Amino acid sequence: MSTHAVLEWRNGLPYSTQFDDVYFSVNPDYPQHGLAETRHVFLQHNHLQTRWQQLPADKPSHFVIVETGFGSGLNFLAALQLWQQTAPPTAHLHFVSIEIAPFTLQDLQMAHAHFPELATISQALCAQYHLLQPGINQLHFPSFSASLTLHIGDSQQIFPHLTLQADAWFLDGFAPSKNPQMWQADLFECMARSTHAGTTFATFTSAGLVKRGLQAVGFEVKKTPGFGKKRDMLCGTWPVSEQLSPSPALPKVAIVGAGIAGCSTAWQLAELGCEVHVFERAAQIANGASGNPRGMLYPRLNAEKPQNDQLAWRSYSFTVRHYASLNLGEHAFQICGLLQLGSSPREHKRVNKVARRYSHLGLLQPLDANQASNIAGVTLAYESLYFQHGAWVNPAVACAHMLNHPKIKLHTQQDIQQLSPYQRGWRLVSHTGELDDEFDAVIVCNAAEAAKLLPESGMWLNPVRGQMGMIASQPSMQSLKVILCGDGYLTPLFEGQHAMGATFAPGDSSTDVREQDNVSNLEMVNKLSPQFDQLHTAVVTDARASSRCGSPDYLPYVGPVLSTSMLNAQNTPIHDFSDLPPPQGLYVHVAHGSKGLMTAPYCAAILARRLLSDFGTHLPQLTEDRFWAGLHPQRLLFKQLGWKSLLNPFTDQASA
Repeated sequence: MSTHAVLEWRNGLPYSTQFDDVYFSVNPDYPQHGLAETRHVFLQHNHLQTRWQQLPADKPSHFVIVETGFGSGLNFLAALQLWQQTAPPTAHLHFVSIEIAPFTLQDLQMAHAHFPELATISQALCAQYHLLQPGINQLHFPSFSASLTLHIGDSQQIFPHLTLQADAWFLDGFAPSKNPQMWQADLFECMARSTHAGTTFATFTSAGLVKRGLQAVGFEVKKTPGFGKKRDMLCGTWPVSEQLSPSPALPKVAIVGAGIAGCSTAWQLAELGCEVHVFERAAQIANGASGNPRGMLYPRLNAEKPQNDQLAWRSYSFTVRHYASLNLGEHAFQICGLLQLGSSPREHKRVNKVARRYSHLGLLQPLDANQASNIAGVTLAYESLYFQHGAWVNPAVACAHMLNHPKIKLHTQQDIQQLSPYQRGWRLVSHTGELDDEFDAVIVCNAAEAAKLLPESGMWLNPVRGQMGMIASQPSMQSLKVILCGDGYLTPLFEGQHAMGATFAPGDSSTDVREQDNVSNLEMVNKLSPQFDQLHTAVVTDARASSRCGSPDYLPYVGPVLSTSMLNAQNTPIHDFSDLPPPQGLYVHVAHGSKGLMTAPYCAAILARRLLSDFGTHLPQLTEDRFWAGLHPQRLLFKQLGWKSLLNPFTDQASA
């Protein structure tokens, strides 16, 4: 990413050249000065230790902190340390921070070296501190029951669109005299909009414009002694005008389908505290394309469709971190790098177009043929895009790992054939009859079969057959170090075999293994490198065919399924998504095509938080409203109804 902070290190301390100020102070006689100041200002004056000790130990709960200015991450580390020491294991910390220019990983590690007592937490942060992109970045820390939502961008553009309910605010960043752009009305209005009775704030500054701005929007503000040589600081509370209402109960959720979409969605909801039941018609999970032994993770960008590209690179940065945090082991997940080859005139044109548009993000590096050959370890004849964090994953292992969660119950050999509204929730009807359980929400994640459960949803699902194969080690391929992608893919050698694939046959839903597809895959591999021109005699040791499903615009269907009769009964066109009928507890998550291993975990994360918001638990969202709207499952129905204002809400202008 090209917007990292430009620092000067003076006597071992990081100074911002833009704001001409130090990120934290260290006194030679008091090396932990910066950490002590964080604890005094933000932890103590938001009363976090007491509040966290009082969180319920017998049920899930959530606590949301919003910080202005992530900087070195010191406030996050200190908060996470206190959270680990005081909060019950049933609670989840959501730490949201806004930063216009984040540290590089190297600078972050240098800054953290001043605070050895935070070393373990720093290592956890630094392990995920990569692939950061402009916009919303989510880093998850399961062992701490915490997550970091890092908004990278101009705070003045972020504040108006921030949707959450904060429990505490850390007003950090540089002082109003150094950074007046941040301390504006947008900040205070956002705080008032994103606050509930009892929400607290604390800040190191006692500037009059800050005090007046907070008071003007409704906060009770108190001036109190600052830390060290700082005479005063501010803290305060949003007034409690009446008895606090209890937090809404988390929904009990049923998920139909145990492929990568269903398992990812179940895991995300379970991590947020929901009771989740997963229903799979087969005897085992990951039966479709999710059962392939290896699948590739990289963003296939086209520089033509804004939302498709945004989904690709957002999913890539999120999902690589997600699989890494699951600790699947090298037999199931490896980051080995990936080269996307400009191996045909069309691909050569696309590779160059993508390089021009997206190189600044830091996700990819354009290479000439010689540079690509050096990285690959084999001879390549094409210009390429190099994805340093390109990876492969064993999806069946990942699915099993995610379902191995205390809040998830798996029900196999349950062919769900009907969804029945029941009182204020839903019941499921399987091939054996109606199930006894009742659910607040149902999420349909069973790929093309979703059309049978939701026949009037307006979704158009196109089956696509794909066959992949495994080939034994070949002398010409043993030096391959990265994944190669052209018209298909080839992985480096692992446990004596390479994975190759996959064929692409739209409209074909059969899953029989075909010899001709094996031949096609070998011919594809032959074209990847001049070294591979004798592979037509290689033996395919194993092959597997599966059917995926996609949509006409190549975007997945993710979100609520609204009553078709209610939509058809509208007398006037709907021009805004906020005017649609409210969700009724029925959702869908399907149609990822061949990219589901990468896009499904990200879509599961944004769906889980949107669903909880529908049920009254307002957690930090992972995407903008307009991006979420662009994935709506009934967007084709909106088009048929002539509601043009609801089509393509995420435009070039929106993605800039």
